[in-house]
Amino acid sequence: MTRLTTLLITALLWVSPAGGEIVSLDAIVAIVDESVITRRELENRIRLVRTDFEKSGRRLPDGDTLRRQVLEVLINESLLLQEANRRGIRITDSQLNQTMQRVARQNNLSLSEFRLRLIADGVDYDEYRESVRRELTVSTLGRQYAQRNASVSDAEVDEFIERSGEGNADLEYRLAHILIAVPDAASPAQVNDAQMLANELLARLAQGEDFDSLANAFSAGDTALQGGDLGWRKQAEIPSLFTDPVLSMNPGDYAGPIRSASGFHIVYLRERRDAGQVLTRQSRSRHILIRPNELISETEARERLDELRERILAGEEFERLARLYSVDYNSGASGGDIGWKGPGETVREYEEVVERLEPGELSQPFRTQFGWHLVEVTDRRTVDETAQTRRNQIYSQLLEQKQRETFDLWKRRLRDEAFVVFPDQDDA
Repeated sequence: MTRLTTLLITALLWVSPAGGEIVSLDAIVAIVDESVITRRELENRIRLVRTDFEKSGRRLPDGDTLRRQVLEVLINESLLLQEANRRGIRITDSQLNQTMQRVARQNNLSLSEFRLRLIADGVDYDEYRESVRRELTVSTLGRQYAQRNASVSDAEVDEFIERSGEGNADLEYRLAHILIAVPDAASPAQVNDAQMLANELLARLAQGEDFDSLANAFSAGDTALQGGDLGWRKQAEIPSLFTDPVLSMNPGDYAGPIRSASGFHIVYLRERRDAGQVLTRQSRSRHILIRPNELISETEARERLDELRERILAGEEFERLARLYSVDYNSGASGGDIGWKGPGETVREYEEVVERLEPGELSQPFRTQFGWHLVEVTDRRTVDETAQTRRNQIYSQLLEQKQRETFDLWKRRLRDEAFVVFPDQDDA
């Protein structure tokens, strides 16, 4: 046992001053490299998962399966959080608060109402906040890693367009999958066992067993507890090894086992829909950005924009004030103009404000992750989808999928190489 492990275990024990008896305050359920997972953490996460299942009306897996799946989620999360810490990734309270407010709005509640709702559901609000912080940390790590290690070439876009043609360009597919994991440098026996299990699950599906339940119980994928659900994907966003079978499937069909570096997959097509849109609504806007810092408080930043708004309404030129005061120096040099933007091309808070404004109308100051903004919509148009637009969309979709695959493969490698011990079990 390493010195670190000994210290971690000691930190979770209390020695009675009178009798010297060691009393466990919180047992360790897993040692994961340089960290531990305690029984309290595991039970808290299981409680959150149970609440999520109950709200969505899904059937919970049995207790042992649920515990095993949640513990595996916590192990993978711990590895990623340790990696994020080594890389200096930190989520500030300000970033966390903005995300919490966004989640509350998505539930049509204020933040205080959302907090009371969670408490009424039996969820520890502070623990929920920290779980959101962990999710943000992991997503930041994933984004940074994928951006450095995944790219898409023009040749790949050309090949995709040639292979897919026009017929399926606007179709979306709702997929799910089951992953039977195989470790790096697996022995022939391990590979054979994994393939046999995948074939057994295919046979059970053929007999009418529920895909969600089998995914809950057997999948090693990140979405196991969501029934393996991968969500809606454009064709370019389908995992590359699933593309050929999925395009030939009808809703309700499944295929496999499909071999990958991670193991054996079973893919399931839940639904398919035509999401084609010929026209895109775009807005052209300009803004002045004031960013709070050590010298400017949140209140002062907003007050400055209130003052600038009054000056613009009184006749001063927006462009001149943007050049003088905006800390978005790229757009500030152009009088605050950020050009034509369609849906999804700016942060959601900015897009929502722009959508509510008429051309020539000036917003009230509002907050995004970048700071406080004052926005004016200068024009609006509806444009036809061009070949270049479609090409850009395909590029983005291919890149997103390749980044997702790259990060997933790296996560699997981290898990295979990790030092993981379960103190309450004989084997590790």
